[in-house]
Amino acid sequence: MIQQPSPEELQKIRDELREEIREARGTLKDLRREIKTARELVPLLTDELFEAEVKKQVDALGTATEAAMDQAVKRVFAKFDQLQAVATGEDRHSRRRGQPSIPDLLRARVGIEADRD
Repeated sequence: MIQQPSPEELQKIRDELREEIREARGTLKDLRREIKTARELVPLLTDELFEAEVKKQVDALGTATEAAMDQAVKRVFAKFDQLQAVATGEDRHSRRRGQPSIPDLLRARVGIEADRD
């Protein structure tokens, strides 16, 4: 047969349960405070991470842009060097093909006009 607990035992169990409930409420309060703190920190951390990622991407874009600009400047300088070579008669490609240089064409033109006078 199942024996009924005595009133003293029931009072002791009740007191133990109340103590456990008090501890649970304290733990719940601590958890809620930690959740509130976490909710306040998450946006700050997210903003910091976002800013760090944006800075990283902007730095990478800056590096790529600088490299592209350097290459573009080198191509422009190469074109100007090529134009200078053509204008001064130092263009090897035109000479190999037997084409007269611009200075030779100008001298020939001056010579033709001098013959007309």
